[in-house]
Amino acid sequence: MKTNLLIFAVSLFLSFSTFAEQKLVRIGVLAFNGPAYTLTRWQPTIDYLNYALPDYHFVIVPADIPTLDSLVSSGLIDFTLTNGIKFLMYKYNHQAVKMLNLNPFHGDARHAIGSALIARADEPEIVTLKALRNRSIVSVSENAFGGFKVMLREFMSEGVEKEDLKKLSFIGYPQQNLLTEVLKGESDFAIAPTCLLERKVRDGTIPANALKVVRRQVPESAFTCHTSSQLYPNWTLARMKHVPADYANHIARILLTIPPTSQIAVSGLYGGWSVPIDDSAIYQLMDEIGLSLQPSYLTRIWMQYRGWLMVATGLLLLFVCYHLRVNYLVHVRSAQLREEIEQHKQTTNQLERETNQLYKAQRILLSGELASGVAHELNQPLMAISTYATGCKRRVERSKLDPQELLIALEKIEQQTLNASEIIQRMRNFMKIHSHEKKSVSIRSLINNTLLTFQHTLKRQNIQLNTDICNTRIYIDPVLIQQVIANLIQNSIDALKVSSSNPKEIAIRVDDDEQVLTIELSDSGCGISDAQLQQLFMPFQSSKPEGLGLGMVICKRIIESHNGTISAYQQALGTRFLITLPLTVEEE
Repeated sequence: MKTNLLIFAVSLFLSFSTFAEQKLVRIGVLAFNGPAYTLTRWQPTIDYLNYALPDYHFVIVPADIPTLDSLVSSGLIDFTLTNGIKFLMYKYNHQAVKMLNLNPFHGDARHAIGSALIARADEPEIVTLKALRNRSIVSVSENAFGGFKVMLREFMSEGVEKEDLKKLSFIGYPQQNLLTEVLKGESDFAIAPTCLLERKVRDGTIPANALKVVRRQVPESAFTCHTSSQLYPNWTLARMKHVPADYANHIARILLTIPPTSQIAVSGLYGGWSVPIDDSAIYQLMDEIGLSLQPSYLTRIWMQYRGWLMVATGLLLLFVCYHLRVNYLVHVRSAQLREEIEQHKQTTNQLERETNQLYKAQRILLSGELASGVAHELNQPLMAISTYATGCKRRVERSKLDPQELLIALEKIEQQTLNASEIIQRMRNFMKIHSHEKKSVSIRSLINNTLLTFQHTLKRQNIQLNTDICNTRIYIDPVLIQQVIANLIQNSIDALKVSSSNPKEIAIRVDDDEQVLTIELSDSGCGISDAQLQQLFMPFQSSKPEGLGLGMVICKRIIESHNGTISAYQQALGTRFLITLPLTVEEE
C-alpha cells in the first residue's frame, strides 16, 4: 500500500510538471498483478483518451484494494475501474455512479468474471467441495472478487463454510504465485480468477497440461475459459460524485468508440466497452455469502460520531484521572485526619488528666483552708469523749458507779465517736479521687452535706447562714459541684473575716424552673472592686496574698463542663454569685 501511494504521488508530481496547463484526470485501477503490469495493460487506453481529449491529461493510479479504498475516501481520484462488488461498495458509501462495463473477448459483459479451482494435472476429479475441507488451498485475498468471494458462494452452496477449510491460506499478489504454489506441490488447490491459467499457459509462464481447472461448469454464454463457478458481470468504470455528469458522459462516448479488435483492446485484455448492465447477480452473490453493503450499526455510529465519541472518551479519561486523583487526595487527607483525630484524642485525654489533677490540687488547697475548722470541729467530740471517760473512771475509783449510769456514759462516748468519724469521712469524701461519673442527686442534700464541713467555722466566726434550697434532683458530677460550692463558701468566709460589717451573713438560695436550676450565694463581706471583678475568672489573678488565682478559674471550668454558667455581681454590701445549671434528670 505504501509503494502504491508513493507511485501515485510521483506520477502526480510529473503530471503537474509536464501538463500544468491541462486538467488532470486520475483513474484508479485495481492492480492484482502489481503496478507495473497494470500500467502496461491500461496505458494504450489512457493514451487514446489523452489523444481524443487534448484539454485533459489522464493518468492511471494502480492500487491494491486497501489503497484504492483510501484514495476514494480521500477524494484523490476521479474515476475507478474495479470489480462489481467494489463498485457497489463505492456506490453505497461514496455515491459513485456507473458509466460503462468492460466486455470480455468472447461472450457478453453479464457473464465475464468467475473463479477457477486449479489443481495439478494428476489430481483426481472433485465430486463434492466437502472433500476439500482438509486439503491445502491458497488464494490471494479473502476480499478478491473473482478469486475468492465467487468461489466462497460455491462452497457455501454445498454446506462448506470458510471456517471449515482448515488449511485455507491467503498469500497475496501477484496472482501468478497461486499457480506456482500448486505447481511446486506446496498447495493442493488454488482459487484464482477465471482465465488466469489460460493466459499464463499462453504466454509460456506455466507449462501446458501441468495444471487444470477442476469442478468445471458450463458457462451461460460463449465464455472461452474454464470456470468452477457461476459467472458475474465484468469490471465497472465509475465516476466519483465530484465529477460532472456531462464531462463523464463525454469520456464514456469516446471509450465506446474503441473497436473490440483494436490493439488498444487487445493490450487491455478486453473486448471493448458496453453500456451499464444490471448488477442484480452481484447483489444476490453478496446476499448469499453474507456480505453487506451497509456497514454494521456500530461501524456507522463510529463513522458518524467518532469525533464526538473521541471527545467524550477523552473527557471520560480526564474524569477518571480526576476521580482517581480526588480519591488519592481523599485517602491521604483521611489518613491525615485520622492521625490528627488520634493526636486530638491523646491531647484531650492528657488535658483531662491534667484537669483532674488541677481539680484535685484545688480540693487539697481548699482542704488546707478548711483544716483549722475541721480541727476545732473534731475537738468537740474528742473533748466530750475525754470528759465522759474521766467521769466514769473517777466513779469507778470511788466505787459509786451505777451500771445504768455507766451504760448512759458509754452510749454518749459512742455517739461522739460517730460524730468524729462523720467529720473525718466528710473530709475524706471531699478529697478522694472520684470516677467523674454523673448521676442524679438531690441539690438540697449536696449543699447541706457541704455546709456540714463549714459548720464549726461558721459558729466560731459568728456567721449567720440563711438557706432557701428547693429539693430538686439534677444530673451532675456531685464531687465537682460540691467543690465549686465549697470554694464559694470559703471565699465568702474569707471576705467576712476582713469585713467590719454586722451582722455577718451568708445566704444560699436555690430555685428552679422547667429547664434551669439557679444557685445564688451572697455574703455581706468586703465585696470586690471593679478591677477584681474583670479579672475574677482569669488565671493567676488573686486578691489573697497566699492565693494562686486558680480557684475561680477551676469553678468556671467545672460549671461550663456541665453546660452551665457562673457569674459574679457587686452588691452594696458584699458579693453575689449566680450559678445556672441545665435541669437534666437522666443522661442524654
